[in-house]
Amino acid sequence: MPPSDTVTSGGPSSATSPDTFVDSADGGSPSASATGRVTNWGRSDWVITSLLFLVTALSRIPFRTVMLYAWDSVLYTRAIEHFDITLQQPQPPGHIFYVGLIWLVNHAFGNANTTMVWLSVFFAAAAVAALYWLGRLMFGRDTGLAAALLLATSLSFWALSEVAYPYTLLAFLSTLVAGMSYLVWQGSRAWVLPAALTLGIASGFRQDLLPFLLPLLAVVSWNKGRWRLAGAVALIAAAVAAWYVPSFLLSGGFDRYQEASSTQTEYLMTYFSVFGQGAEAVFVNTYTLIRFSILALVAGGLLVPVFFLFSVSPGTRGMLRDRRILFLAVWMAPSVLFYIFIHIGEYGYVFSFLPAALLLGVWALKNLADRIAARTGKQPLRVMWALAAPMITFNMLLFLVLSPPLSANRIAARDDILRSKVDTIRQNFSPRNTLILSVFDYEAASYYLPEFNHWHFDPSVDQNPSTQVPPGIERVVVFEEYLSPSDPEIWLRLPLDRGQTLLYSMPEVNKTLKVDWNARKVYVENP
Repeated sequence: MPPSDTVTSGGPSSATSPDTFVDSADGGSPSASATGRVTNWGRSDWVITSLLFLVTALSRIPFRTVMLYAWDSVLYTRAIEHFDITLQQPQPPGHIFYVGLIWLVNHAFGNANTTMVWLSVFFAAAAVAALYWLGRLMFGRDTGLAAALLLATSLSFWALSEVAYPYTLLAFLSTLVAGMSYLVWQGSRAWVLPAALTLGIASGFRQDLLPFLLPLLAVVSWNKGRWRLAGAVALIAAAVAAWYVPSFLLSGGFDRYQEASSTQTEYLMTYFSVFGQGAEAVFVNTYTLIRFSILALVAGGLLVPVFFLFSVSPGTRGMLRDRRILFLAVWMAPSVLFYIFIHIGEYGYVFSFLPAALLLGVWALKNLADRIAARTGKQPLRVMWALAAPMITFNMLLFLVLSPPLSANRIAARDDILRSKVDTIRQNFSPRNTLILSVFDYEAASYYLPEFNHWHFDPSVDQNPSTQVPPGIERVVVFEEYLSPSDPEIWLRLPLDRGQTLLYSMPEVNKTLKVDWNARKVYVENP
């Protein structure tokens, strides 16, 4: 959304050099002048924002998935039927505003997966438009547009726009709150209360946004007056109460809600955080964060070394005194530190800071373009787009043509294989005498095949689980394609779509079913 008025320079210190704000080479007009006044939002900006939203939404429509994508997708589906976090419907702390939105929109579609996928499409388009707004506000039109296009074509962002997951919503809300906070950072006291209220409401959709963005809002609001600060605290508290109270009332009361939330927190702290796993957790989480970030940045990741090059170069080290860069760093730091020391579980987690990272990268790209232009005599913006366009094109090729993880082909394959598994099991096995073994796909297996017997284990807790085959069970079906048999002679296979096969066995009476998770092997043997 555009700013409703111009704002004067402010933030932690008003003694800021003019070049802190000027970006006059970007789009032919500065995003903010030497006096700190932000340029008006023009008709062309409305056109660009509308086109970004429309094109992003339309580009997602052909690739929408029809099967529930992951564990949490099933939990949200169960939650709109009966909300209770003590039953993991959904997982604590509940995201009750998101569940409520699914419930409301589902009246139009009548299918939870369809509803969540359309919400993912909508919020992907909204996030791209919001990033253009923020980039235009901070750095100028071309920088904002380049960052928005890199977000729209991000491999993981595009993929998670097509499935029943809330992470494009995370990107949109993070960018929206950050944009309002930036207006406060620029000195507009009028935005303190709207930013605080928006953050409080956003935390009802994604509770992690509160600890991730509250430090940013606190920093930008600290010197905007005691009464405004008190009002901001009151608005956040009221908005938090608006989701917290219904969450525990629908979960059997305050004590049961707190117990379920504490159990979830203890689980994360024990098995994933530095407090439970020590230095190993830091290594694993950092590796995962880097991998997820690469899949999100893709070609934009090339801008990371460019940024650090400008950071250490003697001639440009002063650029890091730019308050805009400090603002983006404060935005990113809480979530990055949380992911390193506590937990990062899904590709979409990085969307909490991805918009900020893209703005930093394009800022560095533009500074590189300015230097090249100064040496070659070419127009700086032409140089910038000559560098940015191949990156955007490569991102599109990754998703649309090639087949890396999270590409269009891979998410369609997951859809086809899951549907094929469900159909094949129903056609070839009886619920009376069949046990389905599953790990990460347990919720999908139990949701689509509720009439069957199920055995599930958590490899974070037990990497060598075992269970005795129950009486009356004559078939054991392995729902996870990455588990292989220890003895191929006693295991059979049925064909699935996409060249995959379904593994199953016919165990004798009193056999034990075991899994060696490290070797990814499944056994049927004597007790």
